[in-house]
Order: sequence, then C-alpha cells, then structure tokens
Amino acid sequence: MLKGLTAVLSFFVLAVPSFSQSFDLETYTTGNIPGSHAAMPHAPSPVTPPGATIAEYSTDEVFSFGSQAKPAMDARINALRAAGITTLGGRVVEKDRGYSFVIEYLPTVKGNTAMPPAVLVENYKNGASYWVEREAQAAMKSCADNFRAAKLTVLDSYVYDVGSDNAFAVDFLVRNMLRPTQEYAVKFERYTGGRFTFESQAEKAIPSYLAMFRQAGVPAIRGKAVQRPDGDHSVQVEFAVKTNRYGRRPQYSVNRYNSREIFTFEKDALAASSAALPVFSRAGVSPLSSVARPEGRDYSYGVDFLVGNIYQAGGVVPSAAVQTYQSPETFTFESEARKALTDKVAVFNTAGLPVVGSAVSGQIRDYTYTIDYVAKAGQNGPAPHPY
Repeated sequence: MLKGLTAVLSFFVLAVPSFSQSFDLETYTTGNIPGSHAAMPHAPSPVTPPGATIAEYSTDEVFSFGSQAKPAMDARINALRAAGITTLGGRVVEKDRGYSFVIEYLPTVKGNTAMPPAVLVENYKNGASYWVEREAQAAMKSCADNFRAAKLTVLDSYVYDVGSDNAFAVDFLVRNMLRPTQEYAVKFERYTGGRFTFESQAEKAIPSYLAMFRQAGVPAIRGKAVQRPDGDHSVQVEFAVKTNRYGRRPQYSVNRYNSREIFTFEKDALAASSAALPVFSRAGVSPLSSVARPEGRDYSYGVDFLVGNIYQAGGVVPSAAVQTYQSPETFTFESEARKALTDKVAVFNTAGLPVVGSAVSGQIRDYTYTIDYVAKAGQNGPAPHPY
C-alpha cells in the first residue's frame, strides 16, 4: 500500500473542457421563506466621513532589469483592474539586487462600486479512514463529483496519510454571503493545490488552475509554482475577493445525518451508507459522502449533506434539516409496528416530507417506530443570484 501524502488533481485540472461549468451559486433570503414578509426594523447606517485609504500591492517577483519589471507591472495593473480593483498607478523598485514593482490601489470602496466577487475557499474532510488507498481514492472521486453536482467548483481533491490508513479531502469554492454595508474591502487571498514531483510540472499546470478560477467567476491575479515542505511542488494562485468587517458567512454548510440502523458487520454498514446517498438526492438535498461508524460492538453509518445558510436577523437558519417523528402508538408485535411504519412512511413521502431513515424499536407488547425525514425552510427553491 502506497504511503505518504498523495495529492490528486481535481477533474477540472485534468480536463480543461470541464471548466465550462460556471460558479453559479444560489442565495437565500427571508423573502424565500413563506410567511416572512414582515418588515424588519433597523437602525440607520452610519455615515462614512470624507476621505480615501490608499494601499500598496507588492509582489515577490524579482527581475534582473528595470525594463523587465515595467511591462510586468503594467500587466499586473491590467489584471487588477479586470478584477474590479481601482488602481492608482505603480512604480518600479529595487529589490534583492534586482527590480520589482509596487502598485497603489483603493482597498476600501463604496458599496455600489464594481469589485471582485465575495467567495471563500473551503476544505471538506469526512473524517473516515480507509485501509486500502484505492478505496480512499474512489470515495474521494465520488465526493468531488457530488460537489460538482451541487454546482460548486472543486479546486482540488487529494488523499493523505492518517497513521497507517488513508483519508481524503476536497477543496471547493463557496459564495460568501456578506452582510450589506456601505463600504467593502478588497482582500488578496492565496490558494495552494496539487502535488508535482518537479517544478516544471507545477509550472505547466498553472494555466489550468488560473482557468479554473476564472471560469468560476473568480479573478485570478497570478499563479506560480511553490515548493512544498516534503520537497515536491504545488501551484499557488493569487486571487482577489470582496469582504467586509463582519467576516465569513459561507452560503453552504455541511451537516451529518446519523442513521438509526444497526449492522453486525462494517461492510454491511458501508453498503447501506452508499445506498443512502441517492435517497438524500431524491429528498432534494445534496449528499456528499457517507461513512461507517462504530455503534457499540456493531456498526451504523452517517451521511454528510449540504444545506444552504439563510442569514437573517437573530441568527442563521438552515435551508433543510433532518427531523424526527416518534410514533405515539405502541404495538404488541414487531410485525404490526413494521406494517404501521411502512404505511406512515408512504404518508410522509406523499406529504412532501421525504423519509431518509426509520427504525422499529421496543419489545413484545411495547413496539414503536421512529421516522427521520427532510424538512425545508421554504418549498420553493431560491433563484440564482449573481455576484
């Protein structure tokens, strides 16, 4: 079994045509929730005093001659402007016995000024470990495909070592649902992904990573090859985002559903967990991956799925959640409880409350059943929302 950290380029890097998928995320507001039409009182926003802050953008690039730094600076100014950043010119400077450049720009702008999109790079790990590396790779590929099916851009997916086992991770983009303010700030971020034996291989992959960001609607300013702590190389992408003082508000979060089913063997729990993924899809939520988990001396499973975060006064409301119905009835025989459970599941599904799990419990003369179903914050899905 191959050990050590193994990075796997995402499908976007391996297949350039896949970049045609746009980063078209949805937004949720209280207007999408039935019965939420009451006006929300709010205090007037404070008035910003006159003035402007001017910041400097610098780079670690060093050129042998000033004549080389000048065209590179001009190209970078054009890239910043294309990203929606207001620039105020630049200058060539001496650096490390060579030449570099500095560009002046406005880091804080009014709310109606064109700016880069508000996005976040998120990292997903399901916490499961796999004894055989190819099993981790298969789970990774399936999970990355599920992110794409949910219309989220996957930047990279990779297998990494956890002791004597393997695990996987997925890096993806999600919209940052910024709280409306009078002013927003420009922030430069860096994303590092991929693993390459040689620097030349990383350099060759730079255009693919830049295209991936740009096709997702995120302005990539620059890409370069960087050395990893283990001696291999990765691609680092510099990109610009819009933000404000209220911090991170990701559009989506990952929730986990823990099944009530119990299995004697782990392989049976794993099989049931895989079968549960399409059940969540049919319920109208996006499943990501499933894991087997110990339950005493037996096993059960969990399913990770995406929910939209609805930001409103007083907190955050998930767009969907798994809720539990406990039958008030008791039955003498288990067969009676199972028959009643089957009938109730059909009723729930018909009523638009999709069932994702159930269980019969108890003992003779005192059997009952439980149903887990998906409830949504709004019956009508939100409309796509541009940056």
